[in-house]
Amino acid sequence: MTEIDAEADAAARAAEEQSYADAQALPILLDPWSGQLDVDRLRQLAPTVRAHLIDALRFSATEVRAARGTVVAAEDTYDLVRRTTAAGEVLRMWRDAFDAAAKEADSIAEEEALTAVGEADGIPLGSLFVPDGEGQRIAVRADFDRPDQSWDLDSMKGWLAEDTVAELGLGEETDRPVLTVQEVVSVVRDALDRLTSLGGFSPRVTAIESLRRKLAERGRDADAAVLGQLRTVGPRRYKGVKITREEAK
Repeated sequence: MTEIDAEADAAARAAEEQSYADAQALPILLDPWSGQLDVDRLRQLAPTVRAHLIDALRFSATEVRAARGTVVAAEDTYDLVRRTTAAGEVLRMWRDAFDAAAKEADSIAEEEALTAVGEADGIPLGSLFVPDGEGQRIAVRADFDRPDQSWDLDSMKGWLAEDTVAELGLGEETDRPVLTVQEVVSVVRDALDRLTSLGGFSPRVTAIESLRRKLAERGRDADAAVLGQLRTVGPRRYKGVKITREEAK
């Protein structure tokens, strides 16, 4: 072991010893007088637990890497990947457990609000405000999802088409001039512009590919090619690895 490796090993062990010492000083979660869960101490504990878990994972990975030495083949990485994947799965189980408990705590607060302000069909008739420290309060209010909205698109498109024609001065007079193909294209485009300005619209890739296929089947290869060229694909952004379990092949 080189002098640099020895110093790194000593520093890692010192960090582990300090982490262990800190763990001994963690706050007790039960109130010594009532025996009930001490919420304030639990609040103090959360960031400490997070830091200790991360430090423990990093320290363990350092130990495994030091023990295995230089990676010569891909198989040399298997052990640590197995360990960290299993650790991630267990930690997510704990996350789910705490998330379920947090939802239960919210549910109990909801029951208290229903008791305090009354309810109709399980919905509180008002809001419950609970003083919580100087200048603060807990507000328990009814929360609603945004209602689904829909539009009669056929009627909307019909109105926009008629209004666009009227805006261009093409009324119902019998002596109006016959429109050229370009003028018809302009009218249709104006109507489409007005429709899409009312909300976002993005073609679905599968729908476009289906249309291109139908055009090609009809011999309209040039039109199918144009549709394909209109699509822009941005660069892929690396988000990290995705770890899953699957059947071995």
